[in-house]
Amino acid sequence: MTTTERGRQPTLTGRRVRLRPWRPDDAAAVLEACQDPEIQRWTQVPVPYTKEHAEGFVAGIAPQIWDEGGALFAVEPLGGAALVGSMGLFPPQDGVGEAGYWTAPGRRGRGCTADALRVLTDWALDVVGVHRVELLVDPANTGSRRVAERAGFLAEGTIRQRFLHRGQPSDVVLYARLATDLRPGA
Repeated sequence: MTTTERGRQPTLTGRRVRLRPWRPDDAAAVLEACQDPEIQRWTQVPVPYTKEHAEGFVAGIAPQIWDEGGALFAVEPLGGAALVGSMGLFPPQDGVGEAGYWTAPGRRGRGCTADALRVLTDWALDVVGVHRVELLVDPANTGSRRVAERAGFLAEGTIRQRFLHRGQPSDVVLYARLATDLRPGA
């Protein structure tokens, strides 16, 4: 299904943040954020991360994910200001979507990423129509684990050597939120 057939990617609003489609003028903020050693440590962003990577992400990868049935969003605070991060739902399969995110340095620890994950997950369950949203989190990534739990995800267990990160097999904690789970704040 193409962008034309699916329509335009929506903008989603939470208590603290807005999730909106990426724009070409976001490339500089993406480039700056993805220089962060923590983003490079916990995500699959290329290392070194170049201007071409950032431009390709906002102008190529994000629209492609939308065309394939998922969505990548820029996360910004409701009152404006600097980019909070990225929030994405990868194209669902068999009613299951996988979410992924990163948070820009200096924007962590404020509850914005958990709010963004709640908003994305509610949209995936209610509008996209998946019955399950999953996260795969490195067991040592305590910040990401806290975000998942604050967004209503439950840890279902550690899957040993499930993920190939920078060429090395690594363990992940599988988190999930189901359409039938109690909503955070409900």
